Parts: sequence; C-alpha cells; structure tokens
Amino acid sequence: MWSYIVRRLLLMIPTLFGITVVSFCIMQLAPGDPLLMQLGATGLAGQTTQTREAYLIQKRDLKLDRPLLLNFRYFRDYSQAVYWAGYYRVASQSQIAAELAVLAHDPTRLPNGHERLAFLRSLGIPRFRARLEDPAEHARLAQAVAAYVQVFCEDLGHHGVPFAVRLLESPDVDRQVKIGLIHALNSMVVEPFVFTYSARPREEETPYVVGAWRLWWKRTESTTRPLSSTERAELESRFHALCQMSQTQLLEELDYLDPQTVRFFAEKLLGDSTLREKFVASLALRRLVREPLRLDVPADAPESLVEEVAENWIAHYELYRQRYEPPFLLRVAYVFTDTQYAHMVWRLVTFQFGRSATKTREPVATKIWNAVIVSAPLILMAELVTYLIAIPAGIIAAVKRNTLTDRAISLTLFLLYSIPSFVAAMLLLLFFCYGDYLKWFPMIGLHSQGAENFSWPRYLLDYLWHAFLPVMCLSLFSLAGLAMYARTSMLEVISQDYIRTARAKGLSEFTVIFKHALRNALIPILTLFSSFLPALLGGSVLVEYIFGIHGMGRLSWESIEQKDYPTLMALIYIDAIIVLLSILLTDILYVLVDPRITFSAQGEEK
Repeated sequence: MWSYIVRRLLLMIPTLFGITVVSFCIMQLAPGDPLLMQLGATGLAGQTTQTREAYLIQKRDLKLDRPLLLNFRYFRDYSQAVYWAGYYRVASQSQIAAELAVLAHDPTRLPNGHERLAFLRSLGIPRFRARLEDPAEHARLAQAVAAYVQVFCEDLGHHGVPFAVRLLESPDVDRQVKIGLIHALNSMVVEPFVFTYSARPREEETPYVVGAWRLWWKRTESTTRPLSSTERAELESRFHALCQMSQTQLLEELDYLDPQTVRFFAEKLLGDSTLREKFVASLALRRLVREPLRLDVPADAPESLVEEVAENWIAHYELYRQRYEPPFLLRVAYVFTDTQYAHMVWRLVTFQFGRSATKTREPVATKIWNAVIVSAPLILMAELVTYLIAIPAGIIAAVKRNTLTDRAISLTLFLLYSIPSFVAAMLLLLFFCYGDYLKWFPMIGLHSQGAENFSWPRYLLDYLWHAFLPVMCLSLFSLAGLAMYARTSMLEVISQDYIRTARAKGLSEFTVIFKHALRNALIPILTLFSSFLPALLGGSVLVEYIFGIHGMGRLSWESIEQKDYPTLMALIYIDAIIVLLSILLTDILYVLVDPRITFSAQGEEK
C-alpha cells in the first residue's frame, strides 16, 4: 500500500503543475490590471505621487513587472530605449506635441528622427499611427506619450538601471536628458536605498544599510557639530539603555532624540558595533534625518544638484551591482525562473503565498486560514449529515423496494435533488428567518453579538443554532444524490446469488443486509466521496454569500471580483490538493471496505 500511496503522491506533482498553468493562463487573459483597478476611474492622471509609489511597490512585490513565461531582458540592450525614455520624461507636453507634428511629415528634420519615431511606436499607444497623422490629436497624443513613457520605465524596472546609470556617467549626455533619466530611474526603482534594518535584523542587510548612510555621512560629516566628552558619555549611557528596550519602547523613545546627536549615531552605525547597536543607530538616524539622499530633481534643477543626485544613483548602482548584472549562468537561469509564472509557482510550492493584491495588503495565508476555520466545520458537518442520512435512506429504499416507503423516500430524494442549494437557502431564509412565517433561526453570520463572552457550552449551542440552516443547504443536494446512488447500488447487490444463498442458510435479514450486502454496496458509493468534497466547496460560494458567512466560498468570490490573483491562485492550488487527496483517500477506503482489493496484488501483476 505504501508504494502505491507514494506513486500517487508523485503523480500529484505534474497534475498540480498542469492546474497552475491553466489557471495562470486564464487569469492573464482576463482584461484589466488588478492593481490599476484600485486607483479609480481617473487612472494615471488621478494619482498622487504616494499612490503611484504604493502601486509600484505592490506591483514589484507581486512580480507583475516581470515577463509572463520567459525573461530575456538580461540579454537585451536597452540603452537607446532608456535614452529616449529619459528625453521624453523631462519634455513638456507642448514640446512633445511640436515634435509629433514634425515626425508626422518628415522625421529626418529632427536629429535621430527615425529613432524617436521607432521608440514612440514601441510604447504600444492605441491608434498611434492614425493619431500621429491627425494634427488635432497631437495634444492628446502628447499626453499619452508622457503617460506611456512612465509605464515603460515602470515595467522595464531594474533591467533599465545599468543603461540609465551609464548614460548619467557619460559626458556626452546633456543636462536635460540627465534630469529625465533621473525621473526614469525613480520609476524603475522604488526605494533605491535601505536606511534601516527589517523588524528582525540580519547581517546580510548590513552592507546596504551602512553603504547608504556612509554616502550621506561623506557629504555631511564636515558640517556636523562635534561632540564633547561629557556629551559622548551621556549618549553612551542612553544608547546602551536604548539597545535593551523592546521594539515598542524603542520607537517611542526615539521621538525624544536631539538632532544635535546625529554624529554619535552615525559613528555608531559606521563603526565597529554589534548588529543590535547598528539596528538601533539606523533607526535613530532615520528619525533625525528626514531626507538623507536626494534621488529626484525638478525639471529646472541646476547643474550642481543634477550631479549630486546622479552620483547618488551611481552609488546605488555600485552598491547593488550584483543584482543588476548577475553572472552569465545566473542570467540564463533567470530566463525561466525570473518570470511571473515561476515566482507564482515558487510561492505555491513553498506555501508562502505573499500578500493580497487588494488595498489591505493582508498576507494571503492569513486570509485563507481565517476563511478555512469558518468553512471547514460547516463542510465537515455537511459531509457527516449527508452520509449519516443518505446511506441509511438508500438502504431502506432498496430493501423496501416497490413499497410505499420506497416510493416516499424516492419522491423526497427527487424533490431535494431538483432544488439548487442557493434556492433552498433563500426559501429557508424566507420561511425560518424573517417575514410573516417562523422566525426560528438567525439570518446572517455564525455567532450572536457578544458571543465571545459566552461560556463554552452556550457558545457551542449558539454556533450550532446559526450553522443549522447553512449546513442543511450544503447537505440537501449531495444527500439526495448519494441516497439515490446508495439505493441503486444496494438493489444491484441484493439481487446477487451469494445474497440469496445467505438467506437460504437461514441468516437474519439484518445480518444479510449489513454484513454481506452493505460492504459490497459501499464500493460505488465511496467512488463519489472524491467528488462530493469539491462539490461542497463550490456550493459554499452561494450559500456563504446568502448567509453572510466569510468562509472559503465567499473569499473565492471576492477574489475573483477584485482580481486578487495571489489569493485566487492559492485557493485554486489548495482546492486542487484537497481534491487529489480525497481521491487518494477514496482508494485507501476501498481496501478497508473490501479486503479483496489490494494494491500489492496490482503491483505484482504488473
């Protein structure tokens, strides 16, 4: 048996792979950007800088800036595209409109006119050629060019950084284009420098945190006030106390720091200190220094400011050079692994589903777990009710064949089978929850208000009171189908010769039915076990929505509505695993019900 189970578990791997491929492709074919939908109808034009930055952080976190299946960006030369992106990022809309008028008639009248035109065409602006030929459209087309150039920089991401930095270092690039390149870099990279450690500091973060502050200290050390020996002694004592505090206490205490103590914390961070001391010093510096390094400039920035910001971006590139220019073999591997699909599969395989694509940015695992603890008891109770009622009902109908009992049970089963779960839910709500009929059960939710203060017996009874109608709705359809299968299976078994032989031996009817007939009749019924569980999961969508239950079904529906792809993929993945495991469990139950079925015998025959 164990070898069979292992083989079945291994077969689950390609099955899950196929499910993820199909699901991923269907999601990509769905129209609309899941993140842009949250920015409102105004789109790019209606966004604040903060909103756009939050959008980019979320987009990079979900890896939506990566190619879908194959990533050849590490092998492409983007120098020309990045140059023109920088050029148009700083150009005014009137300037772009004037250029469009020239490009429409004779591109050779502008320097590198054909290169400009080729870049603008590559942006994918709708109806670009027709709008270019229409002078009345040039003003709106110029606005579209500015927006699409920004999107181009955002989608290119860190792949464009090496080319932008080389152009910043080049003396042949004029000041205006460098300003545009700086704007482009701000779209390609969100939060280029890391000034503080994560909540749980690691040694791997130290080079990046220290490198950022060292660049800042190099510029400001000469203008920072020196500290006396008395001040240093007091600060040492206070710093030691800060290092002993909890995270909450530390953050509160940092609000009372004196800006004149910057030198002390800079020396602590850049000197020979422990990881904890560097962590505290970086937090203190971040509270004291509002903008350590400038990373953007206005369109009319002077040459000195442009050079300073360009140096900051060059320093950022040097600090993260390994990320931007990986070795050749790693770049080859990235062709397959640094894609949207590869990142999605890795999150699923490791069960690190990331964060939701909704505005709450809640961890997907937390959302699913909160839904599971709501839906799992309902589904288990529905499954239990289904089998405890359906199998006895089917057996009685089969044993009492062609009697009034059989006809009554069969009629009831056909009626239940013909009523969809959501219709049953609405009827139960109408007759038992509100209106002019019986008001025996609550309309919504699984607990009464203030249930958290109940004693556990009262809490359990309150839960069962609320869950009664949802469980009934989830059970009815499956119950009717399973009972009819049980009746058919039992009728086939009790007509066999060995049942007649058992009766001829004088065995009681109870022994004949429940010892000899039932075990053989259960085999076809067990086959349905693997299909009822997915059916319950699917049926819970409407039932949970009608009864206001925030479980797996409602979470699935809301994820589809909100295009929350990380949550939706995780739900599909988990549902697929549940279905495959239920099929495996069904095969194991075959052996327990009928000893004649053995997996070892199958293996020996092969």
